[in-house]
Amino acid sequence: MLFESSTGASSSSYQIQLDTPAFGIILAVLALFFLMFFYLKLSTTSKRALAGFIEATEVDVAFLGASVILLLYLAANYPSGNHIAWAISQVILQGYWLALAIPIVTVGNTVHGKTRGALAWRDSSIVLALILFAVLFFLNYT
Repeated sequence: MLFESSTGASSSSYQIQLDTPAFGIILAVLALFFLMFFYLKLSTTSKRALAGFIEATEVDVAFLGASVILLLYLAANYPSGNHIAWAISQVILQGYWLALAIPIVTVGNTVHGKTRGALAWRDSSIVLALILFAVLFFLNYT
């Protein structure tokens, strides 16, 4: 299996921990987006305001939500850790990937949407974000 240790060495040094400030910050930012949405929903009846908020935050919420789900999955299924699961968690918890990938995909998504698909940047920006993830994974794995 992909996440199994192939060396037979003790994987305790690769333990996945979620009781870190980084994971708390990811959860807090995600919660802040939801609080902002509900506050906006309660304070205005403008559908344009809600649509604008959703358009502006959809990439951020998607990345943060996927990161939380992936980290919870890794921690639940590989609590003792292994090298691959640990490297994946480090890519997310270090924050570089989220800090760089979110703006890249936001720009791609916005250009794609504003040109109504004439400039198909959304897919390209997602591929670029995945390449960045792979590079950061490799740096953590080696």
